[in-house]
Amino acid sequence: MTIDLPPRRRLPADVRERMRPDFTEVRSRRDHTPLAVAAGVALLIASGIAITQSVVDRTPDPGRGDVHTPSSQDLSRCRAALNDPNWSSTEMVVFGLQKVLVGENGRFCELAASTAGVAAPDARPVQLEAGSITYRSGQIIAGVPPLGALTARAREVSTSHSRASSAAVVTPDFFVIHTPVPLTVTELVFDNRTVPLPAGAVLPAAATFDSFESGNADPWTPANIVARCADNAYANGTRAEDLRGWEPLISAQGILVAHRDHREWATCTFTTAPETLQPRPGLPAGENKPAIVSGAIGDAGFLMVGRTSRDAKTVELRGASTSAQTVNVTEGFFVAALPQVTGLTDPRAIQVTVRDAKNAVVYEGPMG
Repeated sequence: MTIDLPPRRRLPADVRERMRPDFTEVRSRRDHTPLAVAAGVALLIASGIAITQSVVDRTPDPGRGDVHTPSSQDLSRCRAALNDPNWSSTEMVVFGLQKVLVGENGRFCELAASTAGVAAPDARPVQLEAGSITYRSGQIIAGVPPLGALTARAREVSTSHSRASSAAVVTPDFFVIHTPVPLTVTELVFDNRTVPLPAGAVLPAAATFDSFESGNADPWTPANIVARCADNAYANGTRAEDLRGWEPLISAQGILVAHRDHREWATCTFTTAPETLQPRPGLPAGENKPAIVSGAIGDAGFLMVGRTSRDAKTVELRGASTSAQTVNVTEGFFVAALPQVTGLTDPRAIQVTVRDAKNAVVYEGPMG
């Protein structure tokens, strides 16, 4: 009897090349594999069964469970950053707010909410004792793993301390390592095998470009300011789940107020460049007395975010020697710029009048 198996596929050249060093290593667990296979084949032949192809290893690849398919928008953003309309990817790894697309040509592309990172087209991979590094950014290290590797870590080791990466995805074709903070990487660890970086190695560093999930190229649109503020907060250690889903509510005077499902609020200052998104509580139900949520001194004076009743429509503000100004209230929040700085950081120095949709005064007195 003959068992006809599918034709054996020829391995790609780069895979065969990666396999080459492993053939020279001592692998005690495989010492008797040829004898076992030969014995098995002899037994089958004796039973009248002929095998027409070698046995295929069907061990599932654990890394593939963390690999996703990129969206068309993800591909468009990477093609623009790479300046290559034909670049293609079917595999993507996600760490928090960061996405790493693996190109079919071996080039990586890293996406955040407001940026795209790619290595230069002429960047040279750093060859290791086993595997190679082809991409490096502040929090991502990626490349080709040694044959058979299932796990990967990056480590910064010195005489005074040791730090390591937090997460990684490893497949037979690529690895992507995420570090919560930038590391001066001195070695990689694949499974239990430590692979030092060559002395003086220059890793293929990523160049970062503006690239927004909104699809709008203007960095100063409110949605893009939210994206930048969220990215900055994530880089500073804020959890990804606390930064998803925010939308702009107010953008004025260099301060942005954002909301999430109109139930949560956050602010971010962008007088020069966007800073970090910071959650802010609203006023308790039924409370009308305004309060300062955040403030900053800028070129226009004292910039502030205030909060009051969600039923309020306008707030009139007066400083000790400042003419009154009226600002609109949106979902209980308002933004104002008071030109006189002296004393205005003290809420008691600001007098306010709050009016509702019928222009009725619902509160008058000092800021809370």
